[in-house]
Amino acid sequence: MKAPLSRRDFLRSASILGAASVLAACTPPGSGQERRESETLRHLVILYTNDEHGWLEQGQDYGGADSLMYRWIHQEKILNDPAHHLILSGGDLYTGPALSTWFKGESAIDIMNAMGYQAAAIGNHDFDYGLDNLQARAAQADFPFISANIRQKATGAIPQFARPYIIKEVNGIKIGLVGLTTRETPIDTKPAYVADLDFFHYDTALKEAVPQARQAGADLILVVGHLCTTEIRSLVPLAQELAIPILFGGHCHEETNETVEGVVLVQSGSFMRGYIKIDLFFDIVAKKVVSLETSFHRNEPGKVDEALTGRIAAWRAKSDPVLWQRIGFARQKISRSSVQMARLLGKAWLSVVQGAQVSLASSRYVQSLPAGEITPAHVIGMLATDDVLVNIELAGSQLVEIIENHHPLVGGLEEKDVYRFPGGQSLDPETIYHVLVPDDIYEGCQGYPLKQMALSAQVTGIGWREPVINWITSQKTSRTKPLDDFLDES
Repeated sequence: MKAPLSRRDFLRSASILGAASVLAACTPPGSGQERRESETLRHLVILYTNDEHGWLEQGQDYGGADSLMYRWIHQEKILNDPAHHLILSGGDLYTGPALSTWFKGESAIDIMNAMGYQAAAIGNHDFDYGLDNLQARAAQADFPFISANIRQKATGAIPQFARPYIIKEVNGIKIGLVGLTTRETPIDTKPAYVADLDFFHYDTALKEAVPQARQAGADLILVVGHLCTTEIRSLVPLAQELAIPILFGGHCHEETNETVEGVVLVQSGSFMRGYIKIDLFFDIVAKKVVSLETSFHRNEPGKVDEALTGRIAAWRAKSDPVLWQRIGFARQKISRSSVQMARLLGKAWLSVVQGAQVSLASSRYVQSLPAGEITPAHVIGMLATDDVLVNIELAGSQLVEIIENHHPLVGGLEEKDVYRFPGGQSLDPETIYHVLVPDDIYEGCQGYPLKQMALSAQVTGIGWREPVINWITSQKTSRTKPLDDFLDES
């Protein structure tokens, strides 16, 4: 759904509705702000986030999109000097909390449109709801989705949802923005969704796209990549060769702000918890950066942009009210990689498939369940992808191999002196067991070889969230009888 207001109109309304106090932008001594523009010297401020994952709402310990917008309006002055600002994302835009996941990212893109994003790299999780959904989100966005290293396997064509690069003119600077997508994508989203796509080498993509961008008129080239810091570090020699002064990263949720051999590398963490600011001056005749400063800014909870808060609230109002109803209570946070999380998934899943004995899941695709009241929305955010359970048969020896090589969350089985079931029976290497797994790891996510190893497999058609919601509800937990007490032992 397209935003009903233009970015300019929205920002104007946000300025009117925002809190009256204004935070002065911090300008350190010797910053680019002390320089003055001239006929050839142009000022540019870049605001950058990555791995937003649809974290739109503010929490007790972190800010949301509306508090970030407040900072951008009142601290970064994006209304006062909009022609000098460039707002970018490093990808993984919308798989996350229920407010985004319920709408398959439509709400997140609407909010990012309103915030004024101007380009986004394509992340692996932007494929999580399938290619049709990615195409719909690309069409919805007021900003292009960019990636120079994705091609159709059959034809070599650039997919419809992607552009290898764009030329964006900001304050008279013709900027070539070249996108990159992690090559881990085929094993870090549902493999079937990207089976017809090729994610080729970053250096090959840059050697092709950067000259094309320059030929199209770009004076300044920036690479916006959904790549971990180690990967963007490896591109520094090529960046030097191609005269790329800044490499933007993502994917690993790192906070990176460093300069390597004269090339700036940045990454903002994740979940809109902070942003990178780059303040530079560019000589449009010499076609080079003459000064550049980078800084990381934490998005703490606090003052919010009221217009954006209202927009977020409108999306919540469009969702099913059942999502926000209390179904349980947890005394402490249940960590994504904890034994308690493994037990929660195991108890819930094994209760709905007759004969199933063990459950496996990758903690990579599970988020923590926060302490306090539990709602279906919390479970949707905890299990954000649209997985279904697959009932497979594995020999005990195969099961041990998977557990010890891949370290999944294991339900229905405990490792003590040996692997044992709740009744005390030990796992037998020769016995065939029924094992429930989400279809992502069955299909090969994170390198799991389950599809190749399974002696048989049946897609149950049961979503991986519903049993968890129903099981938590059935326990009738409360402050005096919290969920934690049901997960102390299998």
